[in-house]
Amino acid sequence: MIDRSNLGLVRIARETVQERVYAALRDQLMRGGFEPGQKLKIADLARAFGTSSMPVREALNRLAVERALETLPSRTVRVPALSMAALQDLREARFAIEGLAISRAASKMTPESLATLERFIEAQTETDTEHVSEGSARQNREFHFAIYRQSGSAVLLPIIESLWLQFGPYLRAASERFDGGEGRGINFHVEMLDALAKGDGAAARTALEADIGRSFDLVMNDEALWNAHGGAA
Repeated sequence: MIDRSNLGLVRIARETVQERVYAALRDQLMRGGFEPGQKLKIADLARAFGTSSMPVREALNRLAVERALETLPSRTVRVPALSMAALQDLREARFAIEGLAISRAASKMTPESLATLERFIEAQTETDTEHVSEGSARQNREFHFAIYRQSGSAVLLPIIESLWLQFGPYLRAASERFDGGEGRGINFHVEMLDALAKGDGAAARTALEADIGRSFDLVMNDEALWNAHGGAA
């Protein structure tokens, strides 16, 4: 006898809402949607998402495990405000891991992947000219991750995402402090593209490190930024 008790419907996985909340918070962190030191209240987030508190709490716990957030003794969750030493450590880790990814990608570029990178550069040039920092930050991320995916490494990509999560709260600050006019916003991207088109992994890595280093310099050398976020330096 056929069991029709489920009315032909597929049970909705409990994880669905949590995954969506997690993905939204993760994206917000990675693109600089939250500031260093900002406290995140579960009730406020649940209200914004239109969900119960449970999926929000579970998503925050996952992000804390990834070191994108930190839980204080009071059980308050906040975006970490990194010290100068922690930022330098993160900088060197990004050089190493992302440098390896772009070196591998250099030997695997195709006409299609190179054309995709060129389109990202063109789009970022427009947003830089219009001083749209959030749009520029998004296109910057798309450009980088298009390269990292081309490396073909399933191991490196999640590590890179974790590193970007940790720097994300400082990314918008870097974008706001940078004058991307006259092509300065994409000059290292152009150098990376040229090197990748030639299959020159070493040159691509050098341009990448210069690009990453510029963002770190913009926030690490800004005394006002440190004072605004509790003097984390």
